[in-house]
Amino acid sequence: MFDMDYSANAVQYTQQRLNSNFSNLQNQFTPGYKAEQVQFQDLVNGYGGKGAMVQSSGIVFDQGQIVGTPNPTNLAIEGSGFFVVNDGIRNHYTRDGRFTLKNGEMVNATGQKVMGYQLDDQGNIASEAQPVSLNFDPQSKLYGGKYTGFHFDGAGKLYGERTTIDPLTGNAFSASVPLFQVAVGAFANPSGLTKTGNTAFGETENSGPAIIGTAGQGALGRVHPSSLEMSTVDFAQESAAIGMAKQNYEANFAAFRAMDSLKKQAFGLIR
Repeated sequence: MFDMDYSANAVQYTQQRLNSNFSNLQNQFTPGYKAEQVQFQDLVNGYGGKGAMVQSSGIVFDQGQIVGTPNPTNLAIEGSGFFVVNDGIRNHYTRDGRFTLKNGEMVNATGQKVMGYQLDDQGNIASEAQPVSLNFDPQSKLYGGKYTGFHFDGAGKLYGERTTIDPLTGNAFSASVPLFQVAVGAFANPSGLTKTGNTAFGETENSGPAIIGTAGQGALGRVHPSSLEMSTVDFAQESAAIGMAKQNYEANFAAFRAMDSLKKQAFGLIR
């Protein structure tokens, strides 16, 4: 027998699946974006014997392609870690490494501060987690008052570049001074994370607490400087899914309207 409630639910759930597919396609070129999957499963004999459907959704945390960029503050992670960013209240976790220096602090595309650790002259961690900072003086063209440039390495360490001239020989000597190391977080169950932004996530009871350290520790991965991780959206896969979902939507909606019409006719006969 035709289940009108089941068909109505199918229409609603298929619309949710289409919304997810369209959102994925809109972000196919967004660095660090992780594709979302929405799936539905038939639940037999639920709701007083009537068929029903249950929804499950999840983020695909596959490794995205890493591409080089000319921006020294762009960073990408190869592995399962996340960059740690803070909005002034709490931490968020992201694979989107489109970082810039703003007002002397390193921030992401939404203005959240990139967290890290101060380093001593030997490159050892010498502080608790705090925003990564590096001031730039437009008059002297120096960073931190004494560095002509800066760079990151594969461990996510930020170095100030200093050039000195020997007054006797006129020879130039370059040196790199360790300043900060970006923090990297990981989770026992990343699929349990909740979205707090387009490319940002927050921990939940299901994900477990963040394990925060630095690149190279355990499963925290390695950092690619002057690089970005591309989206995990598969255009062909999403397009095919949209086509199938559209067919299901139209079929279920047509069946729902037909049954609704028959139901109205039956009520008319009763009256």
